[in-house]
Amino acid sequence: MSDRRAAARHPVVVPTLCLRGDGSEFHAVTVDISSEGLRLRSATLPVVDERLICNIRDIGSVQVRVVWAGSCDFAVRVIGTTPSPGDVARRFIELARRQAKLSEVVRVHRRINPERTAVEVELADSRRVPAQILNLSASGVALSLDFAPALGEIIRVGRRQATVARRIERGVGAAFLEPLEDAAVGEHTVL
Repeated sequence: MSDRRAAARHPVVVPTLCLRGDGSEFHAVTVDISSEGLRLRSATLPVVDERLICNIRDIGSVQVRVVWAGSCDFAVRVIGTTPSPGDVARRFIELARRQAKLSEVVRVHRRINPERTAVEVELADSRRVPAQILNLSASGVALSLDFAPALGEIIRVGRRQATVARRIERGVGAAFLEPLEDAAVGEHTVL
């Protein structure tokens, strides 16, 4: 992998467990793939020419050789034959395409973390429950709360009505019925 990075790069983010020859292991996350190799990011960096077995979510176990190491990233090339390097590349490119489509749909507006995170949520049955804002955008809000309302339920977050759009760890993501002006969303925004 050269520093020029002339080859087309396909961003793809997938958790990976890397196994070293001495039996030790470390966690990494993929960054992107190109014809030059697969770039990963980790707090633990292998050395150039080190051989690893990378267990990559949605891809499988892959034998690789480190071809480049930077300050927090490293790049590998597939050296094993099962799955073949071409098969690994095809799987990654398809995964990158799926992730790109998801990010286009999910992340339309920029996300911010407001200073004031405490908010009251009124459920469809008029119960009021305390919640914490995890992040906020013009189109919706991610909330941490003890009680998870049903998907599709109309709730009131502070003074704004929203529909519960998805479940997240320890909470929900809700889409505002009337989006905010994108320019009006900032760290001082209060719902």
